[in-house]
Amino acid sequence: MEYVLAVYRSRNMTIRAYNFLQNNGVTCALVSTPRAAGVGCGLSVKIARADFPRVRDALVGESFVGFFLFRNSYSGGTLTRL
Repeated sequence: MEYVLAVYRSRNMTIRAYNFLQNNGVTCALVSTPRAAGVGCGLSVKIARADFPRVRDALVGESFVGFFLFRNSYSGGTLTRL
């Protein structure tokens, strides 16, 4: 399973990004930022990998840290900065 996390430094901006995506018909969720990211406010927006190209340019902002690809496997998850 793969998904993309949009990580922000501000919880307020994370919630704004989540609401923006929801209002524009993108399936997403608010999730805890994995510790492996090492940055952010502790809250991220989870987006399906397939939706990433569609939302990539819309989610940048003043407290934006970046996008991370999370890959889950039997041996655990890996996090890669995009």
